[in-house]
Amino acid sequence: MNSVSDLLLVAIGGGAGALLRGGIDTLAARLGLAAPLATLSINIVGSFFAGLVAVLLIDRSLLPEAARPLLLIGLLGGFTTFSTFALQLARMSDAGEALPLLAYAAGSLLLGFAAAVAGIALGRAL
Repeated sequence: MNSVSDLLLVAIGGGAGALLRGGIDTLAARLGLAAPLATLSINIVGSFFAGLVAVLLIDRSLLPEAARPLLLIGLLGGFTTFSTFALQLARMSDAGEALPLLAYAAGSLLLGFAAAVAGIALGRAL
């Protein structure tokens, strides 16, 4: 980041990402979904879009450089939830929920990785 305007773009994107994340958490709770499922979904979607935006921005230069602080750092940084993921794993561990903990951790890592690969593939295909 080279300027105050980049920091402003990060703040705008981060705010939007956090609002989007909060909206999804609220919707998931209203639908009766467990918090780890909402977090898992958010991390998978965020990983996909991180891969897609990275290819469009960095590899293809189809997005302006200003999109990096706005989208990758701000929006997706505010949207994805690794700290929440880690906290949920710790709480599952404290509760002795070994099998759900392993399924959630493996699912988050493997599906997040697959989503990022899919985003990269889509970005390259465009």
